[in-house]
Amino acid sequence: MEQTKQLEQSIDRVSPEPFYAQLSRLIEEAIDRGEYGPGDRIPTESELCRTYNLARSTVRDALRSLEDKNKIRVIPRRGAFVVNSKDKGAGWVLQVADGFFEGEVDHDRRNVETEVLEATTTAFSGAAARALGMQDGEKGFLLRRLRRLDGKVALLSVNYLLPELKDIVLQSDVMQRRGSLNRILKGSGYRIYGARRTVEAVSASEELSVFLDVQPGSPLLLVTSISWGEDMKPFDYYTSWVRTDVVRVTVVASADPTSLQRP
Repeated sequence: MEQTKQLEQSIDRVSPEPFYAQLSRLIEEAIDRGEYGPGDRIPTESELCRTYNLARSTVRDALRSLEDKNKIRVIPRRGAFVVNSKDKGAGWVLQVADGFFEGEVDHDRRNVETEVLEATTTAFSGAAARALGMQDGEKGFLLRRLRRLDGKVALLSVNYLLPELKDIVLQSDVMQRRGSLNRILKGSGYRIYGARRTVEAVSASEELSVFLDVQPGSPLLLVTSISWGEDMKPFDYYTSWVRTDVVRVTVVASADPTSLQRP
């Protein structure tokens, strides 16, 4: 639907709530009320800037927040569109800003539980050290967790983090069964501005079969990722082994805007 609808309410200029958060909430409430249905285009950045007298950077932060919640998808040169509700519970949407099952935790659509198996300072080497710009043997903070989706073991993840993140993680709800590492890092100034992720098919080893409650040799997906902040400095490298019979991994992709330009 290309016709722009008028959002209700306005930005409270004296509220302590950030402008981008207010705008994000107004749009989300309109979506939840059904004013924008699946596939509908919400107002453009320019329209939102004019309507609410906001800077374009503020509007973009609001749209990014909605995309993080899996409420909208931003398509370069076309606009932002409401996500089909049937696609929201797909499991793990593999995109830059999202953590494992973050949408499910935020909106309680699925029962997600986390068991922390290991949280310790240890020497990093090999791919983990290289990814974080560390020397072999240099110490970082390792977090190993088992994730369950609707009571079923879904994946085993190992995060290799910079050593300064140790206290942030240990003193947060990441250590609880419904804690979100991505949310805690974002709230502590470690927002993901870029990431490189690879996905490959592997077979469960004897050790993995015990953790994931599968037979040795069972098919798994191995997801490897390196995430960096606005300063381009990597802060999180992780490997995750995913049970494909429990989790459907959805990869969100969009065209490079430069590739859409005419010669």
